[in-house]
Amino acid sequence: MKRQELATLVVGLAISTLSACAVLHEHPGESDPKQTWTVVQKTASLEVRVRESITPDALAAPRLGAVRIEGSFAADDAAEVDEMAQALAESLRASLKPPRDGAPTLNVTLSELSPVSPALNIASALLVFYPLDSGGATVEAELLNSAGERIALWRERLSGGLGLTGSLSRWVKVKNALIAWSEVCVSQPPWMPPVRSAAL
Repeated sequence: MKRQELATLVVGLAISTLSACAVLHEHPGESDPKQTWTVVQKTASLEVRVRESITPDALAAPRLGAVRIEGSFAADDAAEVDEMAQALAESLRASLKPPRDGAPTLNVTLSELSPVSPALNIASALLVFYPLDSGGATVEAELLNSAGERIALWRERLSGGLGLTGSLSRWVKVKNALIAWSEVCVSQPPWMPPVRSAAL
């Protein structure tokens, strides 16, 4: 096999892997058909919904509830995956404002975890001079009101991003993507209306 054919094969495999990593899988609808939802955003990798008649004040300054991991991964990855979830929880805990009385509860679930393939990144770096595998995870953030009812949902398929940092580690890129997600979750979650800047 010629070098050019091998490079084409590796790039094709990497692109198909990255495409699969960036798609949010279907999620079953809410179990209570009486509740209606407003779709704030919906793309192939992002879904944000807010229950109708919920005001932005009801969504503000949540308290952190649970950070969970669902799904399966290799037994060798258990310690790193657990560390990743703890880092996400610590980032959120350190950055969220102190909750007010009646504040909603923020629960976060990580699923569909996909580690980086260091072997693929070495091969792609040798052939196309750039590591192409970035790993990924699906993050589901929900807000529950004081009665335990879901009032907002944000599901997003994250990928670890291209670049050299963490290319030879199975989970560094995914962890970095989760920490970046937590910063958005604290500063401007998509279920809140955009902050308007003052006119200059």
